[in-house]
Amino acid sequence: MRFLLVMLLSSISLFAQENLTMKQVMQLVNQSAVKVLEGFLLNNDRMVIEGAREIAEHPKPAGGPLRYIEPSKREEFVKLVRGFEEQVHGGSQRIIELMKEGKREEAFKEYFRVLQGCTACHRIFRDGR
Repeated sequence: MRFLLVMLLSSISLFAQENLTMKQVMQLVNQSAVKVLEGFLLNNDRMVIEGAREIAEHPKPAGGPLRYIEPSKREEFVKLVRGFEEQVHGGSQRIIELMKEGKREEAFKEYFRVLQGCTACHRIFRDGR
């Protein structure tokens, strides 16, 4: 029990921290995405909702995301980032709403749309700093 409490508190403190690098933020989002999947696999609605909320509310990287994007891709990033944010953050909010409405199947489909948004952004911009 104590181990679980320590793990919970350490993950909460990471989400509360500022000055995280882009890599650290993305690692947190990855952990949250895995939590959502585990929640679906374990039929644990609370876990799905918690993971989706963590994705929707993840901290911004220190200095903002633009500084981590390769300079030659920054203009394109600015044009596309709102769409990715809607797909990932908006999708995570929709997962929460759908789960609260008992629409697990629809929430599961939305989860895959969120993941598609993540991978699309990575495909275009990941090779920055």
